[in-house]
Amino acid sequence: MQAFILWALATAPAAAQDKAERGFEIARAQCARCHIVDESNRFTGISSTPSFKTLVTALDDWHERFETFYARNPHPSVVRVEGIAPPKDWMEITPSVRLAVKDLDAITALAERIAAEHGRAK
Repeated sequence: MQAFILWALATAPAAAQDKAERGFEIARAQCARCHIVDESNRFTGISSTPSFKTLVTALDDWHERFETFYARNPHPSVVRVEGIAPPKDWMEITPSVRLAVKDLDAITALAERIAAEHGRAK
């Protein structure tokens, strides 16, 4: 049992890093349409849309916002999550972003990594 606990503790950071890396790939493919995800796409996105770095460094509730972004304005118009019904009063704009629930976790893991890099860990 003790060996399992040591193994779990040793592999947890690697698993979190893998999830964050997956979140980065998803964010680059889907979120970078509007948001600056990192320095590599700093000249893209919509100028009035906050970067991921700004979200995690400027907002105290950044973690909740990343966990629930798909339900926050303006995301219901462009994001669809598999298994989660969109709000009835929101018209979908095409092409929409299609995500799985596990993608939401990966994007949140990316935000956690960005926050940790800037001293704002959850």
